[in-house]
Amino acid sequence: MGAPAWGGFVRKFLSFAALVLSSSALAATPPEGVEFKPRRGFFTETDIGVFFTLGGKNDYSNAQSYLQLGVGYDLTERISLGAHFGLGTSAANCFADYQEATGLCALSDNFTVAFGDLTAAYHVRLADRFTLTPKLAAGYTRLDPAPVEGEGDPGRAINALNAGVGIGIEYATMMDHFSVGADLLARYIIGPNIPTFAVFPRVKYTF
Repeated sequence: MGAPAWGGFVRKFLSFAALVLSSSALAATPPEGVEFKPRRGFFTETDIGVFFTLGGKNDYSNAQSYLQLGVGYDLTERISLGAHFGLGTSAANCFADYQEATGLCALSDNFTVAFGDLTAAYHVRLADRFTLTPKLAAGYTRLDPAPVEGEGDPGRAINALNAGVGIGIEYATMMDHFSVGADLLARYIIGPNIPTFAVFPRVKYTF
């Protein structure tokens, strides 16, 4: 191979190597050239999904809409704390006794369930933009009207504590500040002894 031919081969090889290396670098980093890190800090979120209860004389309620609003703060890359307000409805599930004469539930088998909870989430990184988010929740619940026997007016509202666990997945979108995801959250209302479940997509904005 002559010198001109050999020189052409070397130039082509170096060009090819440079192309491969530059492609690898682009694949490992976003267009800005900086390694991607999910935005962390103060955040708000809006969640809309479905809600239902288990137990009771009907075993489970009909699925109803669920709305949740929340604010929180990422303490570290992995740990987040939040405060959330959620509102759902248990439909067609009797937690009292059925009346023999009428066959109707002695108390309302349709009632709203309002949650005011503190939550803690742990972020497990699955990929650059995907995280798995196991969660704990605990707080205050209001049931209106009361679905279980107690003192006072049968149409009254009652309050109780709740505790729960959840699992979710979160994706940091290409739009800075915005993340989307989906959660399954199971909570137990202590006292009335009512298990509840909520499944919902999430839209999160981190400042």
